[in-house]
Amino acid sequence: MDLHERRVIGALLLLLGVSLFTIGLYSGQLEAITDLLKKAFRPLGF
Repeated sequence: MDLHERRVIGALLLLLGVSLFTIGLYSGQLEAITDLLKKAFRPLGF
């Protein structure tokens, strides 16, 4: 895969993430979004 193609795909994924985050904020799902972010970025505890 060419570097240009990777940049385009990365930009599209970033735009998708920001769009979904904005939709979640707009629809009042801020608590659910913060819970998901906490779960995604917490250290792995077994």
